[in-house]
Amino acid sequence: MMNKYTILSAFTALFMLSGCYTPVMEGAGQAYEAGRRQLLEDDATHRDPVAEYELGNTYCCQGGGPMDKMSVYDNQKATHWYCKAARQGYGPAQLRLARIYAGHPIQGVNVALQASALLEKADTDASVALMWATVASNNRVADATELRNDLRAHATAKERARADALAKDWRNAPCRWNEVFPQAKSAAEKSEEPRSKRATGTSER
Repeated sequence: MMNKYTILSAFTALFMLSGCYTPVMEGAGQAYEAGRRQLLEDDATHRDPVAEYELGNTYCCQGGGPMDKMSVYDNQKATHWYCKAARQGYGPAQLRLARIYAGHPIQGVNVALQASALLEKADTDASVALMWATVASNNRVADATELRNDLRAHATAKERARADALAKDWRNAPCRWNEVFPQAKSAAEKSEEPRSKRATGTSER
């Protein structure tokens, strides 16, 4: 299994070859997603849950690790739209939220973000993940029951009790990224951090 030093070496090679991670690895994909957003936003703002879910997909997701500061994906924006769809009872959005809060936010083939996530664990909330997996399972969403059972088996008694309590009023339960993680920074704030430190003449030690 690759250790952290091997992964860091791979990142170094990536930067040397590309010069800049974002335009090389994500630029083309984001141009496509930006086009999709224009088509989806009108329906999403009129509370179409399918459009809300698909709009969330265009922003999803960061997965932890150093690449988050350079990624154009944004968990706050993604969960904003997922939550709108999930609270209307749209099962795929409920399952997606369960996976995000269980620590599996990255979707699709994104090798760089997946490698980055190996260096640092994604933020998780076992209770919120279990709650959304339970709601999705009750909604008979494919794969939701398996995820719910797995999360329940690994949760503590306290986490299971909180999940059960949240499930009783799931439409008003914590859902958006900054509701679940109040101290979380948006993608824009993360990308500004190095720039701000350079501007003030400070650096990490």
